[in-house]
Amino acid sequence: MAEATRDKTARLVSATLLAAYGWTSFLFVMAAYWQWMKAAPRQPDAALGLVYPHNAHGTDLYMSAFQSTSISLVFLTSIPLFFLAMWMMPKRNVRVSKSRFAIQADWDLDGSKLLVSAVFGLGMLATVGLLYFAGPPVIGALNAAGFVLHLG
Repeated sequence: MAEATRDKTARLVSATLLAAYGWTSFLFVMAAYWQWMKAAPRQPDAALGLVYPHNAHGTDLYMSAFQSTSISLVFLTSIPLFFLAMWMMPKRNVRVSKSRFAIQADWDLDGSKLLVSAVFGLGMLATVGLLYFAGPPVIGALNAAGFVLHLG
């Protein structure tokens, strides 16, 4: 019984950390995107390295390899990891309803809401630290190795 409780708590903490990363990194991407798009040129500028086009609502704007890879990589990890967290989260009283065009699921959390709140807050802080301090060197190393991720 104690092992099952420990496993459930570990799953709850892991899922909450993933959800915190997914949510916070998505907000981080939107903030970076907003800031970079305000200053992005409408024509490529090879001298500054702004050669990767991004279509922003019908207008081509140009970003650097660092900007393109940062936004793409964090965006591509944020949403799937958030949904993975929702799948992993311990649940009880799961209710699913379907209609012709939609499916909806609702459940009660099977664990401490206080623990989830505390871990989510710490996970958000850890994500900001990870993205702000560890992200630039990692993206820089990827770019230096010739890896540029571009969603267009």
